[in-house]
Amino acid sequence: MGAKLLIVEDSETQLKFLKEELAANGFEIETATNGAEGYKKVFEFIPDLIVSDITMPVIDGYQLCRLIKNKEETKKIPVILLTILDKKIDSFWGKKAGAQLFLSKSIDVNELVKNINATIRRYPISDEYKSNLSIMSSQQNSAQTQLNTILNDLLLKSVFANEFRNLSDFLNYERILVEKLFSLLSSFVEYHVAGIFFASPDDFAENILYIDTLGRNLSKNLLSDIQYDFFRKMEEIKHYNDYKFEVVRMLLGKEMEYQFNDLKSKIIIPLVFDKKLIGGICFYTRQEIDYSSFRYFDIMISELLAIFKMKYQYTEKEFMSVLDGLTGLYNRRQFEISLEQEYNRTKRHPSDFSLAILDIDFFKKVNDTYGHQYGDYVLKTVSDILKACFRKTDLLYRYGGEELVILMPETNIEGAQIPVERLRRSVEEYDFDYNGTKAKVTVSIGLTMNYTNFNNAGEMLKSADEALYKAKESGRNRVILHEQ
Repeated sequence: MGAKLLIVEDSETQLKFLKEELAANGFEIETATNGAEGYKKVFEFIPDLIVSDITMPVIDGYQLCRLIKNKEETKKIPVILLTILDKKIDSFWGKKAGAQLFLSKSIDVNELVKNINATIRRYPISDEYKSNLSIMSSQQNSAQTQLNTILNDLLLKSVFANEFRNLSDFLNYERILVEKLFSLLSSFVEYHVAGIFFASPDDFAENILYIDTLGRNLSKNLLSDIQYDFFRKMEEIKHYNDYKFEVVRMLLGKEMEYQFNDLKSKIIIPLVFDKKLIGGICFYTRQEIDYSSFRYFDIMISELLAIFKMKYQYTEKEFMSVLDGLTGLYNRRQFEISLEQEYNRTKRHPSDFSLAILDIDFFKKVNDTYGHQYGDYVLKTVSDILKACFRKTDLLYRYGGEELVILMPETNIEGAQIPVERLRRSVEEYDFDYNGTKAKVTVSIGLTMNYTNFNNAGEMLKSADEALYKAKESGRNRVILHEQ
């Protein structure tokens, strides 16, 4: 006996024709006149291949195919859809339903037989698979019940995904985005404490774990333990030595007394795109919960990853617009904005801040002697040393050419002199080596602060520039302080 074919067709004339022609070619035939009957006979007849019309009442060929392909016990059975429909969208839906072939009803019988045989050879069904399917035959719900389950599931997934995608309007309003995310997550995820962290392409940006306690007033010690636990997981991908937490929702009532050890279940999920950590989420609860078994867990992670990816790329675009491409420091335009802002801030709220301008000594000679690639290497290396010598709260810029600038908020000139001198010494002691060519490099630095006799930020910048000129005139490789 030949291969077993199940033919599903609501036209009696077409069904009779296909049955006779295919039986004459050696196939064992079973028939059904609608999708519901066809689905039932899949388990009773256990075919090697299904040939189905598309246009049928109640359950059409697309739906029948989707029913079959959605179930582990039947999805390996190949399906050929026959139709009079010929638009591209029809073929698209046929493929999306999982059909192996999408053929015209007007196809020659001999060509149909060739396609059937080729499909059976390409997608063979093992005896073990058929045996398991036979066992399932007495356990099946009706096709309509199965279809309703699938459609409901698809609808829920669609609604679920759309809820996340609607949040993309708030990408440039981080705090609002966080609040919206917590509001959505808390509507379907069980937790006592949850956290959201957006990583930044800017290494000097604040690393904040936004925490939601659902309005419960929890101890700072508990929240600090959660923060530490979370970032310890993040540090498996990227090192963070400076981070903090911020509670988002209003804290209500008396402080609750439970501790970190009272949290029975947790899940911490780093979100990674293109090998870069772009953020993370976490859930903690006092109940025993397997978060990974949550029905829509994979969809939730997928949608969160999409949001975090868009947020990271938006931040990255903004960041790159103020960044110098070679050194990774902020550019001159951003320096001018920051200097003006910081100067005005300290006028409104009196406090110290210092400014240093650094110039690489004899940089033109380095370029002329070793070439511009070596000069770029020196400039980038000095910038890297600069980053290592200053705090995250200090702001670093490439002012132009070989000149770099440091803004040090909340720092008087005496306090600024310590890291500035450390920078000068670190550059002097560094062995520059590029493609086997070694050299020694030094820097000259002018340092000033926001003295009260300055009338504007421009005068402060000019004083630092004058101090730098004195450093170069008096022998280079030194730090000169502006004298008030």
